[in-house]
Order: sequence, then structure tokens, then C-alpha cells
Amino acid sequence: MDDLKELFFNRKTVEILLAMLDDEKPRYPKVIAEEVDSMYPHVFNILKELEDVDLIESYKEGRIRYIRLTSEGKKISIKFKDIYSELETFQQKFSESREREDAIAMSRFRDNLNSIEYRLLSEKLDKKESFREVLKLSKLRTELERTNFRSDKDREEKNNLLKRIYHIEEKAKSLLVNF
Repeated sequence: MDDLKELFFNRKTVEILLAMLDDEKPRYPKVIAEEVDSMYPHVFNILKELEDVDLIESYKEGRIRYIRLTSEGKKISIKFKDIYSELETFQQKFSESREREDAIAMSRFRDNLNSIEYRLLSEKLDKKESFREVLKLSKLRTELERTNFRSDKDREEKNNLLKRIYHIEEKAKSLLVNF
């Protein structure tokens, strides 16, 4: 193997090393392929490359070929385990941050819509003020349509808010016609 980076920045290679680290007993290549949800020939090729660089070793007992990590293979696998752990922690924090951002945006849309709806449908506004509220509503609708929410729950709420906006716009049109 000329470039180890190519080997190690292959997700399946890392998954194979981590699978072997989690259960340090010797394994069969076929079992490893099942554990990492990959085709046997692909896993076999990766195992061969790992053996070529002395990160795993294989031996036969009878007709069965067993594979285990070498001491260097364990060291590298432990480092990958730490990296994966760090990535999972980062991904969780990032996901939580995104959820908070979406919740804040959804709350802002809800509050603005409630305010516009209350003012517009209160029938206490003159024509000019009503028209201004309709413009705010239109702007809010456009902004909401362009906002991409990440969770199904938020996307569903977005669609419900849009339906509510369309309904309010219809009511507002009839109010403006009556002026």
C-alpha cells in the first residue's frame, strides 16, 4: 500500500478496525463482513491490505482462517474509536444547535403570524393600516416558504402555518374589498 491515508479514510476500513477492536477475539473474515454490512470480497480486499501493512494478522486453525489486530492495529483502532466518539459528540451538539435555531425561527413565525392575524382581523384598522398588515403577511409567507426546516415535525408545522396564512389572506381580501 503506497498511501495509508487512502486506506484509512475509507469508512469501511475504519468500521472493520472498530469491529475488531470491540471484540478482541480472533474473527473470520465472513463474520466481519456481516458486522460491517459489506460484501465479503470487499472486506477480504481491505483485510488483505491491512495485513500487508501489519495492522492485522491472520492464521489458520484447520480449514478456518482467523484474523486479529496486531498491537499497532490496536493502537490505531483506539485512535479511530476516539475520533469517532469526538465526531458523534460534535454531531450531537451540532444537531441540538440546529434544532434550537429551528425552534426559535418557528416561534418567531408563529408570533408574527398571531400578531398580524389579530390586528388584521380585528376590523379596527383603516384601509391603509389593513393594507400594511396584508403586506407584512405576504412578506411573512414568502419568508416562511423559503425557510427549510430539518425535522418532519417542523416541516409539518410550517405547512400548517402556510395554510393558516392562505386562509387569513383570503379573509383579508374580502375585508379590503369591503372598504
